Amino acid sequence: MKRDYVFNDSIQRIKWRRKQNYDVSYLMNYAKDRGAYYLQLEDDILSQYNFVSEIFKFVQKSNNDLESRWKMIEFSPLGFIGKLFRTKDLPIFISMFLWFSEYKPLDLIHNYVFDIIACDPSKNIKLCKPNLMKVKIEYKPSLFQHIGLKSSLKGKIQKLKDKKFVHKIPIKKHLNPDATLSTSFKFYQGHTFNKLYFGIDYCWINEGTGNDNIIINFKEKFLLKGYIIKSGASLHPEDKIPINSTLEIQLFENQNDSKSKNFPKTEDEYLQIDRMESDSGEMIKNLNQSFLYHIKSFRLSIPNFKANKWILIYEFGVF
Repeated sequence: MKRDYVFNDSIQRIKWRRKQNYDVSYLMNYAKDRGAYYLQLEDDILSQYNFVSEIFKFVQKSNNDLESRWKMIEFSPLGFIGKLFRTKDLPIFISMFLWFSEYKPLDLIHNYVFDIIACDPSKNIKLCKPNLMKVKIEYKPSLFQHIGLKSSLKGKIQKLKDKKFVHKIPIKKHLNPDATLSTSFKFYQGHTFNKLYFGIDYCWINEGTGNDNIIINFKEKFLLKGYIIKSGASLHPEDKIPINSTLEIQLFENQNDSKSKNFPKTEDEYLQIDRMESDSGEMIKNLNQSFLYHIKSFRLSIPNFKANKWILIYEFGVF
């Protein structure tokens, strides 16, 4: 094993980074005759929920750009994460990784390919930049964030983060009926329940009284057939509607009340139709045909809200 005169790395680290070069080269060699594109990812990353469709759209746009001669599209600036190649271009990268595996890690080696393709070494590097931007395209904002801490190199802690990565919470819009909304909760940075109900944004609760609710008063008589409520998110998996939270309805007047006896009744005449029994953070149900009601109010009651347990609701639909 040759001594490292550049980074002064230990023998152990040189072997580790060389193995990375070999591993990626093996994957690329396997993929080069399969499909049109190769995307390098790792198992300890967080992705935007719509990353596949975003990549397809951007690749199509880049392919249609007559000025573009791209060899790689970078969907994350971190290391070698989120790098997309055409499979026909992989052999040159494989060769570079293998040739220089003794000297540098692959996330540094791959940049030399672009220097060779795009730059005149006799000229100032600034003059090279326009050419580089045509062969190495940067997509912003990035689609991937590194979240792992423990490296495969023993004793190495990887704290590298993309500070510009903003995780988008997936919002599924429902055509909820027109209603007046009220709540005792307060919300983080304008992520209110009103915006969630009308499909504009997610709802992020950060303050409450400890015995709170969200009330939906329908402007017209509404036949409730079902509902879907989902809380928590990949970056905030603990921000869920807590166990023992309940869904309650208030019936429209002059309805046959015989079937309502199947449900517990609150002191203020709401019928309790569902209770959060697990920590899934989800309440989803299509009501049985024999238990359909015309209702005037729908209420989510959360009796045990705690300030250190925020709630992020990203889907809310009544139908």
